Amino acid sequence: MPKVIVKKQSQVTAQDAYNKVKVILEADKDLRKLDPSYKCTFNDSAFTGAAAGKLFKADMTVKNQSNGCEVEIVIDLPFALTLAKGLVQKTLQKKLDDSLT
Repeated sequence: MPKVIVKKQSQVTAQDAYNKVKVILEADKDLRKLDPSYKCTFNDSAFTGAAAGKLFKADMTVKNQSNGCEVEIVIDLPFALTLAKGLVQKTLQKKLDDSLT
């Protein structure tokens, strides 16, 4: 399975970043268009989450850093969606950039 890795450094706290990314993953209309069947699970104490649907699965981690945090989302796409890899990466990167700047 091809992997898409999206990372974002932010000066907000890890808790704030986690909360914002959690909302994006749960409710964003653009992401739901890519795979309306996906479901999310989160571990609030560890600042991690996972999403899985028919078309992909993804893992999210938010890590504390000295000047804020780092958000990393790793998405596994089936080979049939390899051509959509760039679109998925671009869409998710824009969502992170907009919400964590």
